[in-house]
Amino acid sequence: MRTVKVFEEGWPLHTPFVIARGSRSEARVMVVELEEEGIKGTGECTPYPRYGESDASVMAQIMSVVPQLEKGLTREELQKILPAGAARNALDCALWDLAARKQQQSLADLIGITLPGTVITAQTVVIGTP
Repeated sequence: MRTVKVFEEGWPLHTPFVIARGSRSEARVMVVELEEEGIKGTGECTPYPRYGESDASVMAQIMSVVPQLEKGLTREELQKILPAGAARNALDCALWDLAARKQQQSLADLIGITLPGTVITAQTVVIGTP
């Protein structure tokens, strides 16, 4: 049987993140821990209000599938029952992490890929002195 823990954390930022629409000094993060056979897999997400998400809505989505997770819900089944978004991301990452740890492999090795070198995918220009 798989156990599921879901909780919120506040991760303080080294320096405040300031852009035109506001500033933040902490990142609010939802964390999912799955444990099976003494091995833990972890995933996390940050709800995005601009996509209609809130801490409460993401927590509700995650909690709605806890019974299935405890019974062994797979990544493939998860894709069918939750829409794309923060909640599904946290759960999907936790399931991948659990699978890799159970096999005592890195995730890259588990899925058979070679990690690329450093790639910049997005960069936000902040307000303030660099």
